[in-house]
Amino acid sequence: EDSYLGAIYAGRELEDHFNRVLGVDGMLRVTPWSMFQFNGLYSATKTDAASGQTPGHTIGVNYGYGTRDLDYSLSANDISEEFSAESGYITRTGILGFAGLVRPKFYPQAGVVQRVSIEIVSAQTKDKFTSKWETYNHVAIRPAFLGAMNATILYAYATEIFSGERFKTGSIQASASGLVTKQVRASLSFRSGSAVYYSSSPYQGRSSRASATMVYQPTANIETNLSFVFSDFFRESNSEKIYEYPIARTRVTYQMNKYLFFRGIVEYNKYRRRMLTDFLASFTYIPGTVAHAGYGSLYERMEWDNTRSAYVDSDRFRESQRGFFFKISYLWRL
Repeated sequence: EDSYLGAIYAGRELEDHFNRVLGVDGMLRVTPWSMFQFNGLYSATKTDAASGQTPGHTIGVNYGYGTRDLDYSLSANDISEEFSAESGYITRTGILGFAGLVRPKFYPQAGVVQRVSIEIVSAQTKDKFTSKWETYNHVAIRPAFLGAMNATILYAYATEIFSGERFKTGSIQASASGLVTKQVRASLSFRSGSAVYYSSSPYQGRSSRASATMVYQPTANIETNLSFVFSDFFRESNSEKIYEYPIARTRVTYQMNKYLFFRGIVEYNKYRRRMLTDFLASFTYIPGTVAHAGYGSLYERMEWDNTRSAYVDSDRFRESQRGFFFKISYLWRL
């Protein structure tokens, strides 16, 4: 009863240029626990008056099975090198891929752990431009605790084809999220492993990424969101540190009533030595009939050096940019 078949068309037409994409997708319920999904798109692109029409395609199929004790899925997809969808966004073309997932689930009889899932994933992808294969494989343990807490421990062995070369991208990852108290939600994540420095001359490196978020809601009207993100990158050949990128952010929202709220944001980017402050007041009478007013400033650690006639680094923050905006709209229905 929940099977369906759909169709889509998207086109972009210019005087001597067009991009047209036509496709179908669907889902067939095979059993109460399994389904078969498919999609296919055909694209036709003409770049200028002198060029001909270039065709492209993408095809994908997936079979999934899920019960209380076991999930598994198998999928395949093919994207041609010439496929183009100018009215959308495609991260990558020219690939042929196969993937599989198995996830058994266990339910302890007692204790704080409600469920433990063991996840095994394997995906093999051929880069058609180079005829090289890349791989992604991971094993993960995902326990779920009482009180809406979840955690993940994951090990991945992976490679990636970029600029005609194969790079290592495997990593070890850990994360946890959930309700700490009724007023506090928190999440933590960490990844460490191989990475690619993406540039015209890419090279192998190692990277660590960490993030932490806490949401504190003492009342129904006030919410405070604190977040911190950190990333670094080291060249593998000589352990040279290429960059270190920490960002801290605070957002406070006060919902005065169902129509009016105020929001303030402070963000510090240590890599760029910048601090951003933003304030917003928003009034929504009905969706479409709104008024917004905002003010923002950008502070940078710099100062003017008369001897050099240029700005130089400083230990003090100075306001370098500021802006104010106001917007009002009224929804008029005929």
